[in-house]
Amino acid sequence: MTKSIPIDQKLGCDKHGVDNAILIKASVAEVSWVIQEYFGLEVRSCCQLAEYIASWKASWEEIERQRQVRKSRPEKSCPPIVWATPFWQYLNHQWVFLPLSGTQDAIAFAFASLLNTDVITFHDSDNVSLTEFKVFRSDRLIEHYLYGDESGKPIDHYWDISTSFEYFGDRPDPHYFKSAVRQVTESEIREALAARKQDNRGDRGFVDACLKYYGAYIPLLEETPYHYYGNWNTNYQDWDAIVERMDMMLVPSNWKYADRIVPNQVR
Repeated sequence: MTKSIPIDQKLGCDKHGVDNAILIKASVAEVSWVIQEYFGLEVRSCCQLAEYIASWKASWEEIERQRQVRKSRPEKSCPPIVWATPFWQYLNHQWVFLPLSGTQDAIAFAFASLLNTDVITFHDSDNVSLTEFKVFRSDRLIEHYLYGDESGKPIDHYWDISTSFEYFGDRPDPHYFKSAVRQVTESEIREALAARKQDNRGDRGFVDACLKYYGAYIPLLEETPYHYYGNWNTNYQDWDAIVERMDMMLVPSNWKYADRIVPNQVR
């Protein structure tokens, strides 16, 4: 674990932070209710870290078992693999961290509308130059930040800010921002990027500022359960000391959720 700043005092994100997340301003119990009642998935409540590791290991063992079955019986139909996906709340934090892709707007919007709360989606692509940050509030998209050369053609006359900043000695980086709940200037975005220039990740500078504005945090990998899988000698007490509660949803590999009425513009 990173010892410099206690995690219960951390806000924002680091350049090495997790690349994808859905953050829900609610309790773990409320998130579990939506997952069970609305998504129809099984949830295990108040889990220990060892339970997650055992579930993850069991899923990989089932993959290998099914491989062996198909070798001898190619026509054999096998059930979908069930993956345990943890979600948790850090001590003294208001947001539940759900480690799903930040491109899953339909899932995020369901939580926002059903719990009448704020939900943040964050996506930072490893493969292309694209970073996206959204905030849903109840039944609305209230804030949207888009960065990168792969962001596509912007919507004309939509963004409050549509500009490019040059910080790293190569081509200018495009930034787009719109909010229905606060005023942000180009200079504020520029200052946020400059403050994190040493990270060599200009996109994370303004995301860091946005997360701090909303009192939210995107963790480092070593601050998540994924850090412990395979590290059998790790002291699990490190995890217990930073987490208020962790639940797990059991997600079949063929599970899909789609909602075509997700708002796609800030209003």
